[in-house]
Amino acid sequence: MVLDHKTLLGRRLLALAVPLGCVLLAGCGGDGELPKEKNSVATSAPEKAGAIDSTAADRVVMQQLAQENAPRVVTFQDPGIGEPSAYLDAKQPMTTFNLYNAKRDWNEVPEDIADSIGDAFNVRTVSPELYRLAAERLSEQDTFKKRDLTTALGVLVGQEAEQNKQRNLVKLSSDDWAPISLSSYDPQAKGFRIDNCLFSDKLDYTDEEKRNQTSLARASKLRCYINPGPTSYYLGFQGGSDVLLDVPSESLAREIESSKGNLKIDIYGYVKSVGRERFAGEFGPQRFVLIGPQRIDIKSPDGKIIYSKNI
Repeated sequence: MVLDHKTLLGRRLLALAVPLGCVLLAGCGGDGELPKEKNSVATSAPEKAGAIDSTAADRVVMQQLAQENAPRVVTFQDPGIGEPSAYLDAKQPMTTFNLYNAKRDWNEVPEDIADSIGDAFNVRTVSPELYRLAAERLSEQDTFKKRDLTTALGVLVGQEAEQNKQRNLVKLSSDDWAPISLSSYDPQAKGFRIDNCLFSDKLDYTDEEKRNQTSLARASKLRCYINPGPTSYYLGFQGGSDVLLDVPSESLAREIESSKGNLKIDIYGYVKSVGRERFAGEFGPQRFVLIGPQRIDIKSPDGKIIYSKNI
């Protein structure tokens, strides 16, 4: 499952709009009596000062709302390119889930974690015990047995997280499940770009782009995420929009351009941040792991690397 950033942004704007509406309405009270004309000159300065104070207060409220609706995030430095065996498979159902729980620096109670897992159907083949506990918890009606299952889930998740504390490298390979393609060759920049919303750093459309369907269709893609495991956990990339795969050799550029549809792409990266959405200061359900790209390999259909770039 893929979630585009527009969906998440819409939910955050809704959370912002409700309290803001309450703030604006709060200033509409009073007895409705208009000031008398003879007092208009005398009160103009205080009124102006009041307007300034009101504007400043509104600004403070907006800043507070923005802070309360900003996701909780912890960031990490690039550890450098590692050995191929050190990279976790981004499409493996437990990768995003384990990295999030291993890297977050805030506490989440077992009930919260268990609710985020749901039925754990996507991890049934790679973590049978997690799947069993989650499925039993969902169907259990006995309060005490459900509490025991919740506790057991929390313990298991903690153990998995501990095993992944030192893991911070991730690899995403293109295939039918995660098709990743190249843009057309840019003769001015002399190179290609990754043509996929996973590599977009764009989080919203501009007013001009939203003006009509035609301008919206021409707009560049918003960032999207992959969701191979539990449904509340998403993995995406940050910093991909700036990546140019420069190919100064015209013969190689021609080879890549002519066979773009059949090429395979490997993207190596590191955990740049993990985060969780918040609304009015409270955690929302969506959790995110963002990967910073380190290296990109372009491979021929038979698996031979024909181009590689360190970022």
